[in-house]
Amino acid sequence: MSDNWKHRSESMRCKTCIWFCPKESLDGVTHLGRCRRHAPTMNGYPVVFVNDWCGDHKLNENNFIEPNE
Repeated sequence: MSDNWKHRSESMRCKTCIWFCPKESLDGVTHLGRCRRHAPTMNGYPVVFVNDWCGDHKLNENNFIEPNE
């Protein structure tokens, strides 16, 4: 029996989330950014990598990339 949930989070990464604010690096490639889902703390917004994920993901249709099959 195959696992229906095996790759469920592949399209739910930070890089496709509406709350993700990318940070450009010197080489022009985005490796990390800030999660702006909740109000900032005293340390600001949390830093996240593009491949992180959480339960608050909301798809940003402009950033969605089809996963490779």
